[in-house]
Amino acid sequence: MSAPEPFVSVIIPTKNVEALLERCLGSLRELDYPQDKLEVIVADGLSTDRTREVAQSYGARVVLDPNRSVVSGRNAAFAEARGDLIAFSDADCTMDRDWLKNCLKYFQDERVAGVGGPNLIPADETDFGKAVGLIFEYAPYVTEAAHTRVLEKVIESRSHGSNAIYRADVLRRVMPVDESLVGGEDVIMNQTIQDLGYRLLYVPDVMVFHYRRPTPIRWWHQMYRYGMGRVLLPRKRRGNLRPAHLFAGLSIPLLLVTAGVLMAMNPGFLLGLAGLLLLVALSSSIFAFATTKSLGVGVNMPLVLAIFFAAWSCGFVHEFFFPTKPRHLLHPKGGRAG
Repeated sequence: MSAPEPFVSVIIPTKNVEALLERCLGSLRELDYPQDKLEVIVADGLSTDRTREVAQSYGARVVLDPNRSVVSGRNAAFAEARGDLIAFSDADCTMDRDWLKNCLKYFQDERVAGVGGPNLIPADETDFGKAVGLIFEYAPYVTEAAHTRVLEKVIESRSHGSNAIYRADVLRRVMPVDESLVGGEDVIMNQTIQDLGYRLLYVPDVMVFHYRRPTPIRWWHQMYRYGMGRVLLPRKRRGNLRPAHLFAGLSIPLLLVTAGVLMAMNPGFLLGLAGLLLLVALSSSIFAFATTKSLGVGVNMPLVLAIFFAAWSCGFVHEFFFPTKPRHLLHPKGGRAG
């Protein structure tokens, strides 16, 4: 006779995401999991749209989050959660029908404290969003510039925050998480859990579908915060700043200095630099097209890649040379969760 399913609390931090939230909560209703063993807690950062009304219409509990950030929302909701397992995701995600059911077998090992899995690109994602999705999928393998490898297989830290299920009793030993971090708070939390002797698994069958930033401006804001977060992480814990992070973080200043030196030496040398950048853009476009078989994704990829490096570097440089006071980090711009 199989053991009864554990009670699960699903935590969704939100702020002005009424359109996204309805799709997310609808997918939770379709889970192959007993609804009487499931509670959904929406931590709302004082939304001015219908986010709270949408949450309540789907039977979710609403917890107000006056600090209005993803990490503070998760802290506030966790304080109210009743589950044996705590699942973290975001309003811009929809869940695979077997999301929770598939994770249970991994928790049979008492050493396993948390399980995460793929953040897949939805079929109906925009071409720009699909290009962003490719960045998240492949950047950790190429540069490790935006994320940290904290699980037993490669997984990006922000992805893990959007698709992560933990034992509640373990989380009580490491939460609340530091709310002064603008990004990478889940990296610190996961490292602390591992310090306690637990395992964190990345598994292929615990899946969510993640809609990415749909516009260049929103993509810029996200990467800018990620760059800032990468500087903040080593201030909280050593070992979270690698040479690849420094290279990516200083890429824009290095590019400008290189351009200036070439201009001083011979203005014609700038043509070589421009040609190199054009080659990188063309290569990224060909790669995106070959991977997705979509011309639209291929066309969008150079812009997405340029914003990725430029915004991440600008955020990194900002925080590296002009540290932001923690109180300012409690109110990140933008309304999209995750």
